[in-house]
Amino acid sequence: MMEIRHLHTFLAIVDTGKFTKASEQLGYAQSTITSHIQILEDELGAPLFDRLGKKVILTNLGRELVPYARKMLDTYKEIKSLAAEQSGVSGDIVIGAAESLSIYRLGEILKEYKRSYPGVNIILKNAICNELRGMLYTGEADLVFTIEPPVTDSQLVVTTLKEEAMVIIGAPESALSPAMLYHEQARDTIILREKGCSFTNGFEKYLQQKQIAYGNPLSFSSMEAIKKCVMNGLGISFLPLYTVQNEIEQGSLTIIEEKEQFDSFCTQLTYHKHKRVTAAMRRLIDITERHAAHWT
Repeated sequence: MMEIRHLHTFLAIVDTGKFTKASEQLGYAQSTITSHIQILEDELGAPLFDRLGKKVILTNLGRELVPYARKMLDTYKEIKSLAAEQSGVSGDIVIGAAESLSIYRLGEILKEYKRSYPGVNIILKNAICNELRGMLYTGEADLVFTIEPPVTDSQLVVTTLKEEAMVIIGAPESALSPAMLYHEQARDTIILREKGCSFTNGFEKYLQQKQIAYGNPLSFSSMEAIKKCVMNGLGISFLPLYTVQNEIEQGSLTIIEEKEQFDSFCTQLTYHKHKRVTAAMRRLIDITERHAAHWT
């Protein structure tokens, strides 16, 4: 008979793309993972995955099951939280966050939260901002932290925590001034984050508006990799000031262009308006707003 844990296993395979990774994530033996899926397939009367070598691909039935499985798990979590809230703040909370916020903003918040509410199991997922907001629609995250231009979406509850300064940075020895961005040499010195990232979109928009030509930019998903490349003189990049403040003060990076030239970027805390705000969520929101009031 179909059980909640079987749906949990199914979604773990969907999210990780492999039976083996789902096994590692859930702490189940490989045979248990296979058994859970077999039970679901027997119950539904059709395969959920096509096995192509080491890859697994959802069948049509599998794709149709995904939103229902997420909704059922979300409802199950809310039912569990009702009982948990009677005896204190506990249960699971799934947080989505942009990488830079996880590294530079959330550490102290999560430290205080975990100390205050040890009964809550925190699950942190990193992704680019548009993917994070998508997680609110699929139920993959309870709330998300993004840094991007102000979000307007009638289905989401958005709290602006801070307007962030954005800067174009370079290595001090590069001596690349704003005027020199228009020079031909700039074409091979652009370093971007991955496609779809709000930083990439903002930098590309700026370059287009200024009619600054560039060829094949370097692209990295890692914030620290970008900073190291810029420090080594491989190019320039566009990042929030809070991520590079220490390096600027130490003299290993320099500001080439100030924030006034760019679209407004804000750190925002968001959840879906139809999401029941649990006690665990409310406590995290309260702690976050208190910390954000002192961000520089």
